[in-house]
Amino acid sequence: MDTTRRQQERAVGRATGPDRLRLFAVMWALASLWHLLGDPGGAPAWAQAALALALGLVLWRPGAVVPLGLLAAAGVAVAWEEAPALGDHWLLASLVNVAILLCIGVAVLRRRLGDRTDLAERLFPAARLCLLGAYGFAAFAKLNSAFFDRGASCAVFLYRQTTGSIGLEGLQLGGTAWLERAVILAVAGIQLAVPLLLLVRRTRSLGVVLAMGFHLVVALDRTASHVESSAVLFALLVLLLPPSSGQWTAERVGSVGARLALRDEALPGRVRLAAVMVPTLVGLLVAVDAVDDELAFDLGWWSWQVFALVALTSAARHLRQSPGPSAVRLLPYHALYALVPLLVVANGVAPYVELKTGDTWTTYSNLRTVDGDTNHLVLPRTLPVSEEQADLVEILDTNDPMLALYRASDLALTWDRLRAHLHDRPGVAITYRRGSKLVALARASDEPELVAPLPLAQEKLLPFTPVDLAEPEPCRP
Repeated sequence: MDTTRRQQERAVGRATGPDRLRLFAVMWALASLWHLLGDPGGAPAWAQAALALALGLVLWRPGAVVPLGLLAAAGVAVAWEEAPALGDHWLLASLVNVAILLCIGVAVLRRRLGDRTDLAERLFPAARLCLLGAYGFAAFAKLNSAFFDRGASCAVFLYRQTTGSIGLEGLQLGGTAWLERAVILAVAGIQLAVPLLLLVRRTRSLGVVLAMGFHLVVALDRTASHVESSAVLFALLVLLLPPSSGQWTAERVGSVGARLALRDEALPGRVRLAAVMVPTLVGLLVAVDAVDDELAFDLGWWSWQVFALVALTSAARHLRQSPGPSAVRLLPYHALYALVPLLVVANGVAPYVELKTGDTWTTYSNLRTVDGDTNHLVLPRTLPVSEEQADLVEILDTNDPMLALYRASDLALTWDRLRAHLHDRPGVAITYRRGSKLVALARASDEPELVAPLPLAQEKLLPFTPVDLAEPEPCRP
């Protein structure tokens, strides 16, 4: 029975693969655009321009293998330039981009570069596992004492920030205790439920709609950009919808095009050209700093609200018209394609073994894992494989704006993170405490070790976030 069902699911997957690849490619390209709008200064102009041009090619030929490969390569380049300040969403996107490049590389070796069905069959299970792994660890990180503390919880912080930013301060009810506790439990409950619902075939569609709705609400915040993270998640969540979703979307897009053609035969072509050129030009303008950060944020925020509402409504409508379990493949096509999901898992484990604490699926979680100590409710201790967080530096005085911010916020840095910061700023004046040692320097370069470069791989791939000296662990964006 199970063998027959898997064979049927594989046959359906192969039949619907090209349509789903087109849908995913469009959403992946738009997620890249929203990343540019949300973080316009994160990478050099050449990398951002390459990403903008690649997303334009994907929008012009959605589902074509080569444009999607170019977009993936440009996304990896942008991520490398932005590292170590990536953000969880762009690290997840980068790992999926690595999976795309891996699948295309295998296709080249097998001389099947143009086979969209083959690419979809190899890529989609790996991408789904990447999403499940990252989301699962993000949910697990919420199980800590600070997240359930009203005075510190990131759930309460984001609720206040979001409602206040869109003029709904009244919904805060003056910080009523029962409401804030309900917000904490709701956020934790949703994030814990989503990966479980997505894992089970019969509840998968419910999990997709729940996750989309939750991240639509999260991205309402006008004080910080959550749009790009929601866009990446939406693109990956679509891969967990029933296989017919791609064909269903293509039919409706085709129907709209037919209605436009009745008015003017050239109108569908002009609409398509605009749908390609506008995002590409916006991306290029961001790349050359022709759009200021505030305008970029507004463009991203408003366009996302419209798109997300349409996407959520369409997903719910499709599921209502096509009820039943979402039969999609989760097992990798070949053991080779499990490598990237395993990297996602390793990244999620990293803070609990103190290999790194930056970009580890723990954003807005209040999680603390420092020198063997943790506030996690399930794991009483960490198992450090490095001693970096045993060597903390407290900034006492400095003329460097970023370090001054850490001092004012009661944050300590690891020694290597401080070195990475000061390597390019040898003239900074700084007074710091390292253990029992107090050091005052007119120039950071007066202490050669302090400005010595870190190995590039360590600096880019193994970042440690500042350590909060306050208890309980407060929510700090």
